[in-house]
Amino acid sequence: MPRISRASIIHGVLVAFAAALIGQSARVQILHGKEWAERARRQQFATGQLKAARGNILDASGNVLVESRELFRLNVAPGEIKDRAAFSAAMRSAGFPREWIAAANDQRRKWLTLPGLHVQSEVAALMAESGVHAQSVMSREYVSSAGIRRLLGSVDSEGKPVDGIELAMDGVLSGDTVQGSFARDVKGRRLDSPEKLAQVPRAGGNVTLTINRDLQDICESALSAATDNLHAAGGDIVVLNPKTGDVLAMASYRVKPSFSSTGVTEPFEPGSTIKPFMAAALLQRGRATTEEMVDTYGGEWKANGRTITDSHKAQQLSLADVIRFSSNIGIVQFAERLTAREKYETLRDLGLGTATGVPLPSEADGTLRAPSKWNATSSASIAMGYELTVTPLQLVAAYATLANGGELMEAHIVKQVRREDGEIVYEARPRVLRRVFSDAVSQTVRKLMVSVVDSGTGVKADLATFQLAGKSGTARRATQGRGYLDGNYTASFVGLFPADDPQFVVLVKIDNPRGDYYGGDIAAPISAVVLRAALAARDAALDRGQLAVVEKRIALPESSNLPTGPIGLKGKKAAVAPALLDPTVNDVSPEQLSAQAAATPPTATTVVSLPYSRPHVIVDEAPRMVPDIAGMPLRDAVHALHVAGFRVKLVPAQEQPTIPAAGTLLVPGSIVKLQHTP
Repeated sequence: MPRISRASIIHGVLVAFAAALIGQSARVQILHGKEWAERARRQQFATGQLKAARGNILDASGNVLVESRELFRLNVAPGEIKDRAAFSAAMRSAGFPREWIAAANDQRRKWLTLPGLHVQSEVAALMAESGVHAQSVMSREYVSSAGIRRLLGSVDSEGKPVDGIELAMDGVLSGDTVQGSFARDVKGRRLDSPEKLAQVPRAGGNVTLTINRDLQDICESALSAATDNLHAAGGDIVVLNPKTGDVLAMASYRVKPSFSSTGVTEPFEPGSTIKPFMAAALLQRGRATTEEMVDTYGGEWKANGRTITDSHKAQQLSLADVIRFSSNIGIVQFAERLTAREKYETLRDLGLGTATGVPLPSEADGTLRAPSKWNATSSASIAMGYELTVTPLQLVAAYATLANGGELMEAHIVKQVRREDGEIVYEARPRVLRRVFSDAVSQTVRKLMVSVVDSGTGVKADLATFQLAGKSGTARRATQGRGYLDGNYTASFVGLFPADDPQFVVLVKIDNPRGDYYGGDIAAPISAVVLRAALAARDAALDRGQLAVVEKRIALPESSNLPTGPIGLKGKKAAVAPALLDPTVNDVSPEQLSAQAAATPPTATTVVSLPYSRPHVIVDEAPRMVPDIAGMPLRDAVHALHVAGFRVKLVPAQEQPTIPAAGTLLVPGSIVKLQHTP
C-alpha cells in the first residue's frame, strides 16, 4: 500500500476546506441570500422620518416674523475620539466651557449630548472630529419682539405647534414628512445614502399676516410703559383698519404670565364705550335728535331700586352732551325709547356676543344674553355697558361700523397664504357682513365722538394736527364669586383716526390701574402716544396722502368782523376753516376748493382793510417720538424731522443716525442731532 505523504494530506485538507467554503458560500448566497442581505441592510442602513421646514410667518410689509433654520444637536462618544488635543481645541473654538470639554473627554462615559442647538458654520470643525455625531434639528427663530409671541404662538421641542398662529395655521405651515433612509459606517456614524428618496419632503407654506410690525412694536412699547407706570394688572391695544377689517396690531400684556393673545381670549365689560351704539340706534330709528334734552337730575337718579350717578353734574343734557360727558343717567333715559329687543339686536348686529372667526385658538364669544334672560335692571345696565362682555377685537370691529359708514366688516388677521413654490392659495379681501347703520347716522355719531375729544371726557387724547373721534369707558371689574370689588376698574378708550375719514380704529384697555382709573384720564393719553408714534414712523400702515387732506386746519384770526365757531363748555373755540364761514357749507376739501376756484370766473379785485391779529396756531406740546430716518437722503431726513416738530443740528457721522435715537420721546421744538458725512 503506497504511503501517503504529508504534502498530500495537507493538499487534501485544503481541498476539503475549499469545498466546504464553496458549499457554505453557496448555501448563504443562494439558499439564504435574501435573509442575509436584509440583515446587512438593517445594520448598514437606517430609516426615519424626514421633516420638511415649517413655513415662514411674515407681517403685512413682508418682514419675517418667524422662520425655520437648520441647527445641529451634537452628541459625543468619548471612546471614539482619536485626536484628543484637536478635539478639545475644536470644542474651545465652538465656545464650550472647560467643564463640558472635560466631560466630553471622560473615557468612563459612553455617550454625551452637548447643550444647545448650533449653527453648522459655528461648529463645522467640531463636527469633523471623530467621535462627534451631529443630529439635524429644524428650529423656529422668532426674529420679532417678545410681545408678539403671544400672537404668533410657539412650537415644542418636537416641532409641534402649541398655540397662536403656529397652531391655528399648522395645516399650512407644516411641511410634508416622508420616510427616508441613510447609511451608517462601522461605528454607526451617518453617511449620505446611496439610495435616492422616493419622495422629497415639501416645505410648508408661508403665512402673511395683516399685522404691521412697526405699529405692533409701537403698541407694545406704549402698553408696557403704561402698565408699569400705572401699576396695572395688564392691558390690551388693538388697531384695526375699518375699511378692510385688517387687524394692524394686537398687543397684550399681563403681569401674571399669559401665553395667549388676550385681545381675543379675555372678554370684559365695556362700560361707557357702548353708549355711542345706543345713540346710533336711536338716530337710526328716528327716536331722538342730537339736540334733544332729557333730565339728568343733577347727577343722581333712582330707577328700579338702584341709584345711577354721573361724574358730570347737570340738570339737563342733550344727546350730544350725553355722549360728550358720558352721562349714565342721560343714556339710560334716552335708551328707554328703545325696546329690549331693539337694544339686543343692535348689539348683536355689531357682532357682540359672537367670535369674530379670526384664526387664533381659544377665541372667546363674549356674552350678550337674549332679552328673555334680562331682569328688571338689565335694560339700564346694557345701555351703560354692563351685563355684557366683549373681547377687545370685537369692540374695535363694532366701532369700525361708525368709522366706515355703517358696515360691519369681517375681521382678518391672515392676509395671504402662499405655497412653497410661491403660488397664492388664499388672499383676504374686504367682506361686508351686514349694514348696521346708515352712512348719515355714522357720520353724525362720529361728530358726537369728536366733541368727546375736543371738550369732553377724552380731551387727553387730543391731537393738535389731526381731528380725532373717540369715546372713553370706565367699568367696574367683577371677580368670579365675589362680584364687583372696590378699586377694581377697566379703563378704556376707543379712537377713530382721523375723524373725517378714519384709517385706524384704536382701542386701549388697561386693567386695574392704581390711583386714577377713568378711561379718559388713563387710556386716552396712551391712544395719543400710539397715534403720534405711528405718524412719526416710516411704515405704520398709514395713507399719508389722505392724511394731508384731513389735517386739522389752523384757527382763524380772532376778529369781530369774522364769524367764529361755537364756544365749547370749557371756553375753547373750535378751529374753523375759511371754507366754513358760510353756515350752509358743511365741509370742503382742498381739492373741492381748487375745483371751485377754477370754475369761478375772475372778478375785479377789491382791497378791504380788516382788523387783524396774528393767527393763533394750535401747537401740540405733548412729547412725541423721534422718527426713524435711517437710509434717507439728507434732505428728506431733515424734512422728516422738521415735520415731526423738531429742530435739526448736523453733526459728524456717528454710530446711529440721530441723537437721541429713533423712538425717543421728546418735547416738540427739541434739537435732534443728525449725522452728516461732509
